[in-house]
Amino acid sequence: MVDIRNIHKTYNLGTQNALHVLRGIDLRIEQGEFVSIMGASGSGKSTLLNIIGILDNYDEGEYRLDGHL
Repeated sequence: MVDIRNIHKTYNLGTQNALHVLRGIDLRIEQGEFVSIMGASGSGKSTLLNIIGILDNYDEGEYRLDGHL
């Protein structure tokens, strides 16, 4: 099971610029479920998948994989 609550991710693009990619994402995927993540180009799909796959970190929120933080 994947349980994501209030996930935020920001990429800093220099001293004054930041790109807030994920803003308060909530997602719950139960065991045996199949899901599809859809959205426009640049909407944060790959960032979210990288966080789910533990390839990237998030800045704020909570992520539980099979009940573990």
